[in-house]
Amino acid sequence: MKLVKDVILCTVVRDDFRRWLDGGNGPLTIQTGEKESTLLLKLEKSPLVDYLYRMDLGRDDSISWDSLLKFCGAYDTEHQSLYLMEDSLNCLAHGPAPFVVTTGQSMTEELCGRINRHVEKIIANDRSNLSCQKVTDPCEVRNLQYYQEYKAREEAIEMIFNGKTPDGQFHSTYTMEELPETTFMAWLQDPENFIQTEAEVYSKRNQEKFLLQFLKNDALWEEYQAIAQDPDSPLHRVKAISDAIKTSGAKTVTVTVQKNGEELSFRTGTTPLMGHHNSYNTSHIAAADRREFERLFGRHASYTAEDITRITYGKKALYEAAPIQAEDMTESIEWGGMSL
Repeated sequence: MKLVKDVILCTVVRDDFRRWLDGGNGPLTIQTGEKESTLLLKLEKSPLVDYLYRMDLGRDDSISWDSLLKFCGAYDTEHQSLYLMEDSLNCLAHGPAPFVVTTGQSMTEELCGRINRHVEKIIANDRSNLSCQKVTDPCEVRNLQYYQEYKAREEAIEMIFNGKTPDGQFHSTYTMEELPETTFMAWLQDPENFIQTEAEVYSKRNQEKFLLQFLKNDALWEEYQAIAQDPDSPLHRVKAISDAIKTSGAKTVTVTVQKNGEELSFRTGTTPLMGHHNSYNTSHIAAADRREFERLFGRHASYTAEDITRITYGKKALYEAAPIQAEDMTESIEWGGMSL
């Protein structure tokens, strides 16, 4: 059996419900609406865990042949901890006098978070703690090559444009799509041992995967530095233009370009100017201005950040071409178990 999707830790807020959970033997009837009610039953799963079931009753609080029991949660009698399915919260956590309140994440989120933190503690952001120092799986080798050649630069550009810096940290990615019953019971019986065992098993099975993450972190950092420390990279101008447009909130601006010995000012929508690429198409230029642009520079011509000398919004100058200094990224830091 599986807990259909997940359970959520809840705090009991009504004394009568607490007394029933701790010592009640018979079913408990609760009002879920003006005329609707639900019957709760408690069955022992183990000496320390009770399973809870519910049955929706008719308008006269009656049951019929087609009344069904629905699993709605579990109660840890030793620690007095209640875990409920999300659909059971509709009748227990709402109304003028709720029986419970939710107090935390779903159990899958809680367990995954704790296991990932334990895995990260084992690895300690140091690749020398791995049992392998080379990626050998052919699929992962191709994955790494693609990342190094293409994806790392894309992510570095995205980070620079969003004002972020690669953290260089190892991050465990243990996940559970649903919560198996055996997993939940193992957690209840011995939480710390369960977390430690799951983390160790996951770590041993994913050594190459972990190494791949370190190598991708290296590639990302190298690309980030290459762009950030290169004062001649056109991306610095692209970012300056994008930042200026975003800060202004303008939808239409006037752009002045110098290209092939000619200068032209034209009105254009700002959408292409907020991108990450050092080339802007003319589709957002006002029709009359676009015809003049094509006459001067050619029908299929575009323009780049280096061509732009000035951007104005009304009488306000948003951007004027000037030497743009790359960010100083020369400080030494600890990076993935290596000093840079």
